[in-house]
Amino acid sequence: MNILKGRVKYTAGKVFEGQYGPSINAAITLDNGTDIRVYGKPDDEKLKALQKDDVVTIIHDGKSYKVAFDMVTANDLPEKVQTPTEANNVQQAANVAPKTNGKLTAEEISEKATFMTGIYADIFHQLQASGLEPAQAQPAAATIFIQIGKFF
Repeated sequence: MNILKGRVKYTAGKVFEGQYGPSINAAITLDNGTDIRVYGKPDDEKLKALQKDDVVTIIHDGKSYKVAFDMVTANDLPEKVQTPTEANNVQQAANVAPKTNGKLTAEEISEKATFMTGIYADIFHQLQASGLEPAQAQPAAATIFIQIGKFF
């Protein structure tokens, strides 16, 4: 998974009939100059709300691109990231409610990242304890982590 930065080149508008039914798309120019398209359903109000030249954060999962509407960008993160010893309570970090505007604060993102890092490490170590070599445990842990992440 890659997190990229870009700028809206063309906004979503006209509805097209696509492989998966009606869809809309917005053209985004990434910081490296590559033009991509972000697709959504015709009722995707967040995608339709994008304006030309808006700076957006893009998530690329290897197959498609999605706009990360409810994330702060890398530029909004503080320079010092909390270490696990500085984080308050890991359980509390997992249950942080988003602000009313739908965006998480930099502190909330840091707390969630610490919590999720712990989950990945636990999975990796359990796989190693079951007899897998590190080279085998790493991709297996990543797969399990991604599947678990769908429930958060």
